Order: sequence, then C-alpha cells, then structure tokens
Amino acid sequence: MEVKQGRREVWQHAADANMQDEIKKIAAIFDIDDIAIFTPGKLTYLKNKPVKYSRICPLQSDVVINPITGAISAKEN
Repeated sequence: MEVKQGRREVWQHAADANMQDEIKKIAAIFDIDDIAIFTPGKLTYLKNKPVKYSRICPLQSDVVINPITGAISAKEN
C-alpha cells in the first residue's frame, strides 16, 4: 500500500478519487484540522496517520432466542 503525508499529496489523492468538490463544500462549513483519505492501495493524510482498530459488537449474535418459547434458532440474513 502506498502511504503519503502532506497537503499536496492529500489534495492530489482527493483529485484522483473525485473528492475535491465534496471537501471544498465541507471546508466551507466546518474547520478541517486534519484529513485522511483511504482508497484501495493508497492512503494519504495531512497530520496524523489514522490508527487501525477493530470494532467489537458484544450484543450482536448469530442466533435468535424466541421470547415466547425460549427456542434458539439461527439468525436469518
């Protein structure tokens, strides 16, 4: 994966991903201090490299309990 840092690199990556207009609209309303753009195979960031993390969803399950009968069955997708 290609990783680059800096204002020019971020702006070029935004142009490659067709995101310049959206970033301009957001910047007109909000003060943007830091930005990172990730596309498959490429990551660019202005100040701080994004931290990789894993989300844990403890209340999600692949089974369903019927509240009336108490029967356990596989969740339908």
